[in-house]
Amino acid sequence: MPSNLNFNSGKQSTTSTSPHKVNITIAFKWQQSKIRVAAKNAASVGSGVTWGLNSLSHYTPEEFRARLGYKRSGAVEARNIPALKNADVTQAPSAFDWCLSEGKCTPIKDQAQCGSCWAFATTENIESVWMIGGNSQVVLSPQEIVDCDTGASGCGGGDPAQAYPWVVQEGGLDTASSYPYTGEQGTCNFQPGAVAAKISGDNNVFGGSENQMAANLASTAPFSIIVDASSWQDYTGGILPASQCGQSLDHAVIAAGYDLNNQFWNVRNSWGAGWGENGYIRLQFGQNTCGLTTEVLKSYSIFL
Repeated sequence: MPSNLNFNSGKQSTTSTSPHKVNITIAFKWQQSKIRVAAKNAASVGSGVTWGLNSLSHYTPEEFRARLGYKRSGAVEARNIPALKNADVTQAPSAFDWCLSEGKCTPIKDQAQCGSCWAFATTENIESVWMIGGNSQVVLSPQEIVDCDTGASGCGGGDPAQAYPWVVQEGGLDTASSYPYTGEQGTCNFQPGAVAAKISGDNNVFGGSENQMAANLASTAPFSIIVDASSWQDYTGGILPASQCGQSLDHAVIAAGYDLNNQFWNVRNSWGAGWGENGYIRLQFGQNTCGLTTEVLKSYSIFL
């Protein structure tokens, strides 16, 4: 075990710490996690959701909250975002998933100990819209948004509703290879020559009900949504019921698909593939679980 790991930040520290002290700290955190997980499973008997030790379980609740970076901007109301024309609900498939069955999503990413979920949700929506439009897969740069969008707070949080118009104004997103992710806010290094995708705007796509939202998703693209993820740290599988999730919005994710037969939304997260169901979580359908219908947006793209 390296002696310079700092589990309070999730990054390496330049201050030397004795291996003995680090091991004691890690052991204590895992023990606390086991106690927390056992209590959550005891309270969830028969609910269909399971909790366990995953890639985030060694964080304290305070450290975990660093990943919850949604900050309401008021942009939805201020911009009067145009609504998408509703799809025909009667023609919607009973189950559909842009990521797991249609292959129109990039691989799962990890935002690390930075409240940049809002930048990841924005980027991942644009990536999928780009592919659905007939283009090859391209992995775009959330770091560009974190560093350059001065209307938000970088790792301190932001809002996709504010980020989409910023991407329009900026002129697009660079590739992740030309502008790699660092997990912290830095100096803006936008390179116009490395732009791989542009958008011309975004739509409000909820549609008035979750059945309508599902039909709209299947006919267009994955959506960026805002949720209360405060209970998600130790999620390992199953459908999270609305009764075990609040409505205090703190995190931005992607609604990738749904299953009306089994009554769930499939949601893509940005906490790495070692969390949840290979990076995804299923949320109960039809109950506004975790507040998922509050801010539902998608971009529309100009294809280069």
